[in-house]
Amino acid sequence: MLLAAWVTVVTAVILIVPGALVGRRMALPWPVAVAAAAPLTFGMVGVFTVLYGVVGIPWNLLTALLMVLVCWFTAWGWDIVGRRIGLLAPTPVEDDAPRLGRPALLMLIAGVLLGAVIIVLTSIRRLMGTTFLGLNNISQVWDALWHADALQWIHQTGDASALHMGDLMNYDTHGFNYYPNTWHALGSLLYPLTGADTVELFNVYSPAVLAFTLPISVGAAAYWLGRTRLAPDQAAVFAAVGAAITAVFPSLPYVELAFTSVPNAVGVSLAPVTAVLVATAIGDRRRILPAALAIAGTAATHPSGLVVVAVIVGLWWLLQRLPNPVRGRLADVATLAVTGVVALVLISPVIIGTLKISENNELAGFEFRDDQANLATALTRATFQGTELLGHQYPLLYLLIPAAIGFGWLIWSRNWGIAAAWLVFIATTTNAIYEIGGPVSRVLGTLGGYFYNSPHRLTFVVSIFTAIAAGIGVGVLVLGAVRLVGRTDRVRGPLLLPAATLVALLFVMGAGAVRYADNGAIATQYRSEARIGLEDVAAYKWLAQQPGAQDTVILNNLDQGSGWMYPVADLTPLFPFYRANDFSQRQADLYWNVGDIGRDPAIDQTVRDLNIRYVFDSPPSYWWFQNGPQNLAEGVFGDPFLTLRDAGAPGLREIYRQGDVTIFEVTEDVRNGGN
Repeated sequence: MLLAAWVTVVTAVILIVPGALVGRRMALPWPVAVAAAAPLTFGMVGVFTVLYGVVGIPWNLLTALLMVLVCWFTAWGWDIVGRRIGLLAPTPVEDDAPRLGRPALLMLIAGVLLGAVIIVLTSIRRLMGTTFLGLNNISQVWDALWHADALQWIHQTGDASALHMGDLMNYDTHGFNYYPNTWHALGSLLYPLTGADTVELFNVYSPAVLAFTLPISVGAAAYWLGRTRLAPDQAAVFAAVGAAITAVFPSLPYVELAFTSVPNAVGVSLAPVTAVLVATAIGDRRRILPAALAIAGTAATHPSGLVVVAVIVGLWWLLQRLPNPVRGRLADVATLAVTGVVALVLISPVIIGTLKISENNELAGFEFRDDQANLATALTRATFQGTELLGHQYPLLYLLIPAAIGFGWLIWSRNWGIAAAWLVFIATTTNAIYEIGGPVSRVLGTLGGYFYNSPHRLTFVVSIFTAIAAGIGVGVLVLGAVRLVGRTDRVRGPLLLPAATLVALLFVMGAGAVRYADNGAIATQYRSEARIGLEDVAAYKWLAQQPGAQDTVILNNLDQGSGWMYPVADLTPLFPFYRANDFSQRQADLYWNVGDIGRDPAIDQTVRDLNIRYVFDSPPSYWWFQNGPQNLAEGVFGDPFLTLRDAGAPGLREIYRQGDVTIFEVTEDVRNGGN
């Protein structure tokens, strides 16, 4: 547990400190700079890892520090030039304008820390105590292998460019592949700081990042909404409770941790605070650059987060600022436009990469609809977070009743933009479960396509809005109780509001304790030995000790997930992931004719060309249609290693067998070409 705690602390430091320092240099007040730190940090990482990849500068702790220094001085220059030309003139502030008091700031920090602690303890203690190998446990989910591979790849090669991920995905062709990998790039800096291995790092870093991005972002949004009607100290109640209560929702972040869709979850979790930064830039143009950088960080972490930002800001401007502009309609639009243009420049690698792989990623074509659902059940599930893995655990009324109160407050306070965004994503989630039909379904399907039309990913978005509303709802009750009690002279005082908030946080802590077992069980789903278990891990480590294993390529069946040998034992598999972009002809020939090694001279030559010395087989494959003999008429592609398993191959010698795992060595005749 000490390692997990240390990784969590270091994660918080590298996530928040760089962005906070640069944000402060961009003239953001310290509380705002800290709140916006995560998207600012990811923005810097997203831009600089691509630039470093272009000029061949490795990504490591030293170059990451250089990145922060360059950004700090750039922000300094932006501030000086902007002031001189009058673009970044400070917003006039009245001397008697209310400011956030120290007790309110402390209770806000307490809410964030409480949320972070609940998330980390719920996710990691359960993992350590109930799964095989504890912190070294391997998730059986498809995505997990890619994330672990990427962490190790960036650490070893120093290449963190999102435009170079094809070098990892396909050993043979290195065909182009774009993947938003700022989350992986930042995580790779933890290796020298913590001493954790890849699997340990992946298992702790995943919840640790969300433990800070979610509470801070939800709290920031709740505070922004509260400030439309309340004094800073009162709005801080919304923020503190919202930050803490985030950790109690099952889908924030426990369902996403189970499915290991962490970069998507982190990108979406950055959206609320990024949207707040963009919206407030209209009133304070000094925030244009930090807002643009935050947009870049959100998009580079995962483009789905950018979609959420666009929906929030777009509906906020349409429903609230268009009728009541801050500086005038034209001036407001100009500020948003400048912010957008700067952001577009910063996210150009995201745009280029996404367009370049668009032919292989028809997002709107993904479908996960429930054949048993109707419109009513779909709407109920979408509204009350009835996503996968929850079973009978919804609706959780002690979370949804405060959310309903918060929704009512949003309508009363005319915060219609955020309420409309919430309803839009409820409708999108409903359509992902049950096809509504007509043009509405097509529009919602297109929006949902950026989330693969996956109900659990969309429910994550809905739950963020619900958590914001729940924090506001509890905050409304706290403020009401304080007003009622404050009528008595004996209990008036400056500490009454913080004390009442502390009581509310204690109730949230109790809810976290009640939800601990269920949320922990959700977070550690898919952690059995269904495909990659103790036998596989033992085989990877045994193989790593064999002659030539570290210097040659291992022929593996990508459908079996044996690419895990790379992050676990630092071996080089021909297929490090469950898929490979630009599959080469010689890869295909070898993969589908592995039983002909030693029999077919062309296959033998391919073995030599690819520097293959060992062959690794560990059924079953991931999908049902990848197992058994081939039967294309029934959609069964089959297992190409089946013949090898049944009859062997003339050019292979079995050297290891344990359970379902078998390792073969290529004979010397084949390796030497018969010489």
